[in-house]
Amino acid sequence: MLSFLQLRGNFRHGDCPVIAGNAVLGDPFMARGKITKRSIDVLIASSENDILWDDSIRGFGAKRTKSGAVSYVLQFRMGGRESKTRRYTIGSHGSPWSPSTARAEAERLFILVAQGTDPGEAERQRRREAVDLAFDNYADRFVDSCVGKGWKRLAEQGLRLHVKPVLGSKPLPRLVRSDIIAVMDRMPREQIGNIRNVFAVMRRLFRWAVGRGDIDRSPMEGMETPPAVTPRLMAAQKGRPVGPPFDVLQRSAPPEGGAGDPVRPAGSR
Repeated sequence: MLSFLQLRGNFRHGDCPVIAGNAVLGDPFMARGKITKRSIDVLIASSENDILWDDSIRGFGAKRTKSGAVSYVLQFRMGGRESKTRRYTIGSHGSPWSPSTARAEAERLFILVAQGTDPGEAERQRRREAVDLAFDNYADRFVDSCVGKGWKRLAEQGLRLHVKPVLGSKPLPRLVRSDIIAVMDRMPREQIGNIRNVFAVMRRLFRWAVGRGDIDRSPMEGMETPPAVTPRLMAAQKGRPVGPPFDVLQRSAPPEGGAGDPVRPAGSR
């Protein structure tokens, strides 16, 4: 088996144009070779803070710290030679990251870089979507921002009973019109007033999200408001709608586009 010193001797500076000189990033040693289970075992056995660059995928490397831990990395530039070198950590050696799975991930990330996407920024956005922009968490923050007991209660109940069970923790930026339709289709048809209330709550939530810059556009854009509650419609349904009528919602809801102060009826002081 080759020692790491022998592997290091095989490295020729400049073979990987996407990789900046390690002196820039503070790596004392560099080597070049195929990243395999065998070469990783050699790297782990080394007593130095070493890095092995793969000879087939530019910028793909395995880095060993003095503690003996090995991590798979991808080093790249977003732009030409004048741009700053960046390094993204794929993960630590061990399940799920092996030489083969880390290599496949490096290939995927390399495509992102070629398309102008920073893998680090993409990962930060993914984590944000999974937590901060998960619909159930985001809906709670929307309710907390609502002003007025009636509107706040209406929003909380509508989201908890009808919207969260359908949308769950799906990231807000990934919601589309079919998701909204799924919420509406799940509600009993005889609950006409409730359907309109939930529709209005969702519409205001998404407009609030657009105003905060968390999404570019509402998935409800262009959707028509469900039919109004009228005595004739109520008689046709042979029952009373559950929840307050839509005009009550209009008197207690905040202005269009936000979750702020309730709208006051005309003529009130």
